[in-house]
Amino acid sequence: MKAYSILASILIFCSSQLKSQEHFLLPDSPAKCHLIKEGKFIKEGDSAKKWNIVIKKDSQREYFNNNKDYIKYKIEFLDDCTYKTTVTGKSDGKNPMRIGDVITNKIIETDHHFIKIQSQYFNKTDEFVLEKIE
Repeated sequence: MKAYSILASILIFCSSQLKSQEHFLLPDSPAKCHLIKEGKFIKEGDSAKKWNIVIKKDSQREYFNNNKDYIKYKIEFLDDCTYKTTVTGKSDGKNPMRIGDVITNKIIETDHHFIKIQSQYFNKTDEFVLEKIE
């Protein structure tokens, strides 16, 4: 019985890892970095109500808490696939982001409407996948 529970745990872990990687088995070549320049995006696996980003021209708004709160950013593209965002406003005083904070983002790869981004802020690097929904 114990062997079955260990096997089940391994299968669940592996299937969750495969799900997050399934979009980039045949990535676009070259990456379609222009996809990030305008639209509405969600984190892969999240709902638009929980968290989303809307990008228009040179601004970005990150909505969370069922779209009740937001962080507003100014966007500056450094090259086709790298851009930095600077916090210009926010509605939630508890959020650790401060006005003036800068985040540097690099598009690593794309696969149709999925975009893998490496984000650098507060001296740490994070990687996540966005899905373009509009």
